[in-house]
Amino acid sequence: MLIANTPIQLACEQDIPALVTLLTECANHMHQQGMSHWLNVYDEASVRQNLLQKTVYVIKQDCRVIGCVALGLKPADYYADCWPQAPRSDFYLTQLAVHPQHQQAGYGRLLLQHCLGLISDRTLHLDAVAHYPQLLEFYRKSGFKQIAEGIGLGDRRYLFEYSHST
Repeated sequence: MLIANTPIQLACEQDIPALVTLLTECANHMHQQGMSHWLNVYDEASVRQNLLQKTVYVIKQDCRVIGCVALGLKPADYYADCWPQAPRSDFYLTQLAVHPQHQQAGYGRLLLQHCLGLISDRTLHLDAVAHYPQLLEFYRKSGFKQIAEGIGLGDRRYLFEYSHST
């Protein structure tokens, strides 16, 4: 299957159980690798809240959600404590996840590029925990620039910015 032709669609309320399952499986997979920052974060209530407050996109394969990303207009609550001096951004990206069985196939890049195509000439921020070097490198290779470092939710985190002008 050519992933470049994989449709990305808006998530809807009917996708909530599948999103919870996907995010839980991703959290468990990361936990097995020593990263517990997603454990018990994405339950039905939080996924529903994301769907109401952000634009959530999904990739489905055989009617099963295998990837997702959320694009919002507000930073996460912990940004104010973690990076009080950080500049505001036009958009904030969260919840980029690809099912462990489908990772390293380009779906994460496809979801990210989709969001970057939507922001036009505006800025996009996202954060990543410092102890996930593959993800940090993924963001850097995708054109993101690290603009700050801090402690958020008990983890050392980096704040990244994407701007079409950089």
